[in-house]
Amino acid sequence: MGLKKAVRAYLTANAKRKHEKAVRSMTFHYDLQIEEFENEKPQTLCDHKIITVFFDDIITQNSGQNTSHNKAIDKAGEEDIIIFCRKKGRTIRYAKEYIGNAFEENKNINLLYADEDELDENERPSAPYFKPDWSPDSYLNAFYIGSIYAARAGLVKKAINNIDEPLIMPWGKVSSLDYENMPVCDKLFGHMALIEGGFNKRDGMNFPVYHLDKVLFHRAHGEDLFLGRSFHKENHTIESPVKVSVVIPSKDHPEVLKQCLVSLTHYGSGSENVSYEIIVVDNGSCEDKKKQYEELLDKIRTENSASISYIYEPRDFNFSYMCNLGAKNATGDLILFLNDDIEIVSGEWLRELSYYARLPHVGAVGCKLLYPADPVLNPDGSLIQHAGLTAIHIGPMHKLQRLSDNKVWYFGANEGTHDMCGVTAACLMVSRDKFEALGGYYEGLAVAFNDVDLNWRLLEEGYYNVCCNYFNLVHHESLSRGDDNADAKKTDRLMRENNTLMKRHMNMYTKDPFYHQALVNDDVAQDYIMANPKIPHPDEIESSNAQLVSKGYPDSWTNECVWFRTDYIGSLNKWNKMYYKGREEKPVNDTGYFIKGYSFVVGSDNAIYNRTLLLRRVKSSEDLTPVEPCVYSFKVHDMLREDVEKNLKDQQSVEITGYRSRIEEGVLPKGTYQAGMLYKDTTSRTRVMNWGTKTMNVI
Repeated sequence: MGLKKAVRAYLTANAKRKHEKAVRSMTFHYDLQIEEFENEKPQTLCDHKIITVFFDDIITQNSGQNTSHNKAIDKAGEEDIIIFCRKKGRTIRYAKEYIGNAFEENKNINLLYADEDELDENERPSAPYFKPDWSPDSYLNAFYIGSIYAARAGLVKKAINNIDEPLIMPWGKVSSLDYENMPVCDKLFGHMALIEGGFNKRDGMNFPVYHLDKVLFHRAHGEDLFLGRSFHKENHTIESPVKVSVVIPSKDHPEVLKQCLVSLTHYGSGSENVSYEIIVVDNGSCEDKKKQYEELLDKIRTENSASISYIYEPRDFNFSYMCNLGAKNATGDLILFLNDDIEIVSGEWLRELSYYARLPHVGAVGCKLLYPADPVLNPDGSLIQHAGLTAIHIGPMHKLQRLSDNKVWYFGANEGTHDMCGVTAACLMVSRDKFEALGGYYEGLAVAFNDVDLNWRLLEEGYYNVCCNYFNLVHHESLSRGDDNADAKKTDRLMRENNTLMKRHMNMYTKDPFYHQALVNDDVAQDYIMANPKIPHPDEIESSNAQLVSKGYPDSWTNECVWFRTDYIGSLNKWNKMYYKGREEKPVNDTGYFIKGYSFVVGSDNAIYNRTLLLRRVKSSEDLTPVEPCVYSFKVHDMLREDVEKNLKDQQSVEITGYRSRIEEGVLPKGTYQAGMLYKDTTSRTRVMNWGTKTMNVI
């Protein structure tokens, strides 16, 4: 027995060393990557004069009403380019060339800003800030532009003459900016953005202020990125009366709706000039529940003198239809779509949502949502459920989901106001005229992604969707509908509706303008993490040969301790369409199949396992009964998943949880395949495996 323990201890230690070596080899070093980028000289296209002016030197003198500008600005020709940057830090070696080329290639653009990072204590570049494309509402909340921007001199001269005047927005009101205390560089940028139409509704997906999505400045260590104006809590004023129609779809859950309505009526009447009505839409509760709904609404109506209507129409569940039905009965200027499992926890929410929804350039408006407190999973109630939607290659996702709101994430992503590609319909406000102009929700998406489709149509019309992350509601998620990944039928429906969404908005699967392409786009990463540019594209990885296990594996090996998640499973051609659309580069391979995701063994040291991807033929995507005993196994390409590792502090050796496999066409017989993962303990004879609910069709 002592010998067995000694042998296992030796094998375990050896496996740990191999694991740590693999982690080191896969770890991405940003400072080396940026150094390589700095030494790559771009092709020089621009023949205009380029001038650099430090932020501190924009205004050389300000005495009474007499303002003197930097002489270089006064002498510049109209088409000359002026780069503005802070003194503390430095531009990269070829910053002028990149900026000049951007203006040359985008002749209709007069103003741009670029990405940046910070020099650490050892003067090495670190902590890159990959900024969103032009985000007017984010700018009005924080100077996210940061350390470097550039403009054509003609625009600079127009704007600098207004430098002593406050920013007056197109909707005719002074913004909430503390203009008097803003640094001059911030004031100048704001006026230039205003001249360029940066605070108006866009022309489709054409952004009036250009974002040069490369790191061009290294900020000095410890310098405030936002120059004193970081993402913060706001308190807006509604100056003229506005009525909000709150549309709440609900069925068979009067006890859930009660919590929502009690909290709504408690916190809904404290906003000056904001009134509301409530419209509950029920698509067919049983008679007993229907009666409970009617009694509940009568009670709430009487106790709060609230305007509440109840629409009862039995039919198959279709969230889009229910929302549209509620909207048709709305009499408000604004429509707020609210889940029945939302709990209101502050008095500012309705005023702040209404403020943004009324702005002419804004489409959908939402806010940060938190999970309810749970003594085990969420003891302090700080876990984020939603902080805006992000579009990645595999579809839309809630950003910062299941991360603690007690920490400031990615330069204030969970604070202040952010323009995003969308917000969840668990709490989504939109002006009624904009909603009706779009034709409401698309009823072809009955369950999932209908809110995403609405957001993206608004975005494509030129509106900005806004997420207010300086206050939150509580979302008792999925009480009314359940978990879409809980069974094969729901998973299949989710994948079909994702396909529908993709066909309607293919451009959003290739580039979310508010989520940088340098950030992880292929995985469901909650945080904003830089992608490793050295990792080969899926179509470039070595294909995995199939090993046929004719008799399959014993049922006794199946164990829930294997956590198996599939982020994508399907044809490589479909993946390539999502990735390469709009890019100059073309795929190396375009046939066969691609599977990716993450997996680990719960409660064990994952360093001691080898894993193998499994596929087996099943009856259908909804019926996962195997049609034969044989199983096909494939080698996986291991991947670091920093996002997973960060969330699994109680698990061992889970840095390399990601996996990818590319399968050549013709390897698998026709059929519907379910994926799973087999783990082999290298220190013993233990074998465990588990199967997922997602499938792919081989034709």
